[in-house]
Amino acid sequence: MPTPHQPGPLLAGRTALITGAAAGIGRGITTAFLAHGARVVAVDKDAPALAELARHATGELTTLVLDVVAPGAAERMATAGQPDLLVNNVGHFLRPPVEFAHESPGQWAALGEVNLGHVLATTRAVLPGMVDRGRGGSIINLTTVEAFRGIPGHAVYSAYKAAVGQFTRSLAVETGGHGIRVNAIAPDVVESPQLPYSDWVGEGDRWRWSTWVPLGRHGTPDDVAGAALFLASDLSSFVTGTTIHVDGGTWAAGGWYPRHGGGWTNRPLDP
Repeated sequence: MPTPHQPGPLLAGRTALITGAAAGIGRGITTAFLAHGARVVAVDKDAPALAELARHATGELTTLVLDVVAPGAAERMATAGQPDLLVNNVGHFLRPPVEFAHESPGQWAALGEVNLGHVLATTRAVLPGMVDRGRGGSIINLTTVEAFRGIPGHAVYSAYKAAVGQFTRSLAVETGGHGIRVNAIAPDVVESPQLPYSDWVGEGDRWRWSTWVPLGRHGTPDDVAGAALFLASDLSSFVTGTTIHVDGGTWAAGGWYPRHGGGWTNRPLDP
């Protein structure tokens, strides 16, 4: 088993199935896994983006154009390879903020399918093969900081994301005897096609990152990919049932902001 002192690819000889792999966080994870020797099955419904990923990929990459919430999608993914690693990355707000009292049950169902349903279905389709092969494995579920704090206008979204975290913990206990580890990653302020912070925050306001985030910047897909690489590799061989927060410290700060003149406040006049 590799130790932190040994160089070399961390995922050599392993196969990974990654959903939402063509852009943003999913692409960052895909690129990192390929760089560390994994065979990757990259799943995304965006065919041009998958093709562009394949053109630039170095390593053994298979692409699968598929909407993860489509009927039969989970079974198709499970037969696309024999994954030792599963990254359930897909998730989305789906819409602008809406107060819960004005939301329809139909909207709940759509949010549930993209943020929780496909995680359950894909994991259920892949897990028996992992167990039967007897090689152990690692399942990584992407949740969000909003599963750990309130997010006005997205109450149902945050509820489903919190459910992903609880599913992660419970499944980790069930599968530990098979050598299969299950963990989650909770990003915040990470730039992606859904959250284009470089476009949203102009040059004149970028100094504010030092007041918004303890580490003083927004995150990148590579920041999340580093955490995923750790959880996928044997460097985390005794880590299961937990969540890594990749958020620059925003969850730990819990609404506290630095004052310009020194000290801290949880009541910023100019956040």
